Amino acid sequence: MQTLKEAYKNYFTVGAAVSAHCLDEAADTVAAHFNTVTCENEMKYNSIHPHEYKRPDFWKMRHGETPEPPEITRRERFIHPSQETDFAPADKIYNFAKAHGIAVRGHNLMWHASYPWGIFEQLSADEIRKNTLEHFDVMSSRYPDCYCWDVVNEAVDDHGGYLRQTVFKQKLGDDYLLDIYALARKFFPDTELCCNDYNEYNPQKRESIMKLLETLNERRLVDVVGCQCHINAAMTDKDFDEMRRSYDMYAELGLKIHITEMDVNCIDWKNPEKTVPENELADRVTRTYRRAFEIFRDYKGVIENVTVWGVSDRHSWLNGFKNAEGRKNYPLLFDENYRPKDALRAIIDF
Repeated sequence: MQTLKEAYKNYFTVGAAVSAHCLDEAADTVAAHFNTVTCENEMKYNSIHPHEYKRPDFWKMRHGETPEPPEITRRERFIHPSQETDFAPADKIYNFAKAHGIAVRGHNLMWHASYPWGIFEQLSADEIRKNTLEHFDVMSSRYPDCYCWDVVNEAVDDHGGYLRQTVFKQKLGDDYLLDIYALARKFFPDTELCCNDYNEYNPQKRESIMKLLETLNERRLVDVVGCQCHINAAMTDKDFDEMRRSYDMYAELGLKIHITEMDVNCIDWKNPEKTVPENELADRVTRTYRRAFEIFRDYKGVIENVTVWGVSDRHSWLNGFKNAEGRKNYPLLFDENYRPKDALRAIIDF
């Protein structure tokens, strides 16, 4: 069987998100099949600048319930984040990639969920600007060879509004994204800048994503549309049609497209009773991957990279997220022992 990167060498690069804690066991698979890698968490703010503040599990809380914000200790480290850093996990992945001739996608420079919850809400706008400037400086100095960066991750609102209500929008103003992307362009002048989000095929959210992309693109502050592509094994023909329609719309802007975080969820979070039966999972996951990659291939020349969010089913984030019953998920291309699944064979053996 061909490797994945060999099968798609004439279409687009293929990548995987990897974590430092399982890189050693995944190394052979990653080196054989992928020509790009993304740090799953290790380049996010809370990994580079560790802290003791635990983010609440909001999805477990009642509607409208809000925990008390924590008391800030050593405020200066949040104004000047270079005072407290841990590069070892990200370095492990970055250096592995460089040693094996694998390109690195930077993920990510700013994401509301990667900051210590309740802390930045207590900082002034000027303190947040200083923090952001210093963090960008740290990342550009330490990881200069990332060919693309996800700049502000998941900035668009999920519920029919335009921009997500984050502490950055509240403190820095409605146009804060223009300043942040301009800052990224300054610190990463030779790097592709990506606007990365999920539910990018949902028509309502897509309108807001398009509005943001048009605003950034007018100012030459974005190069890539990041489509996370966290999809479900129960996808319908209509869903796949919306996927195509989305790529048509994004491509009309003249931007490249990256599939940045692909996996195939086997659990329906909103309607657990519609979750795919276990005896159908392998076939449904295989068919979903095959159908999606057929579409990706049709956008050769527009889609530059397709990245799956993980390597082995053993370590997928979907095994725990919104999964109170602890059901196993089967969202990736390699099983728990890093053996190729039928889904991998299906997208290689067209």
